[in-house]
Amino acid sequence: RESNKKSNTNKKAVVSTQSTGELCSSLNGTLASHATFKGMGVGDASATALGATYTWILKDGAGMLSNILFAWSRGTQLDIDAKRWRLFADVVNDLAMLIDLLSPLAPPHLFTGVMCLTTVLRSMVGVAGGCTRATIKQHQAIANNTADVSAKDGSQERLSSLVGLLLSMCLMGVVAESQTITWSTFLLLTFLHLLFNYKACSCLVMRSLNPARYKVLLDAWVSEGKVLSPAELNHREPFVLGRRLPIRLWVSLLSLPSSSLTPEHLSGAYLIAPTNTGVSVAYRDGVKDDVVLESYYHAYNTLHKRTRASADYGQFKRALEQQGWDTSFAPLGTSGVRYRVDD
Repeated sequence: RESNKKSNTNKKAVVSTQSTGELCSSLNGTLASHATFKGMGVGDASATALGATYTWILKDGAGMLSNILFAWSRGTQLDIDAKRWRLFADVVNDLAMLIDLLSPLAPPHLFTGVMCLTTVLRSMVGVAGGCTRATIKQHQAIANNTADVSAKDGSQERLSSLVGLLLSMCLMGVVAESQTITWSTFLLLTFLHLLFNYKACSCLVMRSLNPARYKVLLDAWVSEGKVLSPAELNHREPFVLGRRLPIRLWVSLLSLPSSSLTPEHLSGAYLIAPTNTGVSVAYRDGVKDDVVLESYYHAYNTLHKRTRASADYGQFKRALEQQGWDTSFAPLGTSGVRYRVDD
């Protein structure tokens, strides 16, 4: 009961700060749309519908292409660092709106390129924001009610957008004709949007162990002799600019030193090998997530040359489970190359 109560409190904090941030973003979106329409020639007698149509087609095509490329190049990282990519989406979205506000100043022959650029940025926002939102919903569905959480999250988002639309109708009449008021309002709303979304990410207590959280957890285990709870670690998690350890998972055996490829080493579920740049780990076919967590523990100790570490992993794992960490899921890296040993 106490765990559910804390989780509900945490969820309310995330929802309230996220809703306020979305409201600010909705208001900013109205300012950006006004500038975009102005740049496309709305109200200009010399502008043509055909020119606006070509601009729209080109920017949509650029957005679709960038969506595919961004998903291909970064899709595997979104589960690992959901908080970081969620904040990345907010920053890039505000950057796109900033460019929209500046677009009327662009020469006519560059305006289409500017529109394509903002669409590319928004497509990145769509992939990063949408995928990390799905991860966060799954985390918040503590009763395995992902569909219910998704429905309520969607309703909350639409409510924020609806309030934003109503406020925008009042806002535009005040700021539309004054560049000073427009930019002052935009900068204020951008600051508030990023502030509230940063707070929303900070309130989000994740129970899975990604590389950044695992590093903080292991550092505390070594220096303090205890396993931090998810809530305790959340205050120390460097989800914005955290430094990663030089530990590479799911590598090919071909990338490892030949001296480590002995029958004894290959007989286990994984193989850890020090390299010139850090520590690499190769996995045998059929390995489970709990084994990946164990391998990262030993890779950390190999990196720091802790020779007595292997004896206390069982104690460490029991402490993890007692503190409420989810050891059934290991977002530590993309599941990649595996090796098989034939009898």
